[in-house]
Amino acid sequence: MQTSVRRWISGMGLGVLIGSCQTTQDWGGNPGSRVYLSGRGIAKYHIYDGVSKCKTAFGLDPKAFGMRVTAASSQITKKFPGMEKAGRRNGPYETTARCIRVQRQGTDKVIVVRAIDICCGGDLKNPRTHQLDLSRQAFEQLGPPTLGNLAVSWAVVDCPSSLQVPNDAAVCDDNYYFKR
Repeated sequence: MQTSVRRWISGMGLGVLIGSCQTTQDWGGNPGSRVYLSGRGIAKYHIYDGVSKCKTAFGLDPKAFGMRVTAASSQITKKFPGMEKAGRRNGPYETTARCIRVQRQGTDKVIVVRAIDICCGGDLKNPRTHQLDLSRQAFEQLGPPTLGNLAVSWAVVDCPSSLQVPNDAAVCDDNYYFKR
């Protein structure tokens, strides 16, 4: 029922009125997920192809998450310092990991990405600052890379199961990333 009502409202050009009321299930997240922090800013793209897991700030392999990854502003990661934790060696892996839902402003294009790195220090209160470096593959889900950057709305949310750490191979061998 909700889905058909949303389609009808969206078809009437009223989608903006209910945009903030969408549930996390609408973007493919875990049922019961919640928004921990949100804002608006600029997303650029970064080439993560060939970047090893030990070369990212969080020690996470971009390929382990299907390249649905981003570097997040240092201001975001300061508020969620546990974003980089992987869990325990040989499991269990961190189940309270946070991801970032990114929506291109003015569209209904949304992607959820795993934060694996830290970028820019953009002021979270200024929507004109650089706050995310999306992988090229994630950026392409929102718009063509030729744009260079996109105005986006973002939210720190619970990671869907597809963006949880799958195994030790997804994490740099350094014990820092594993809880003891």
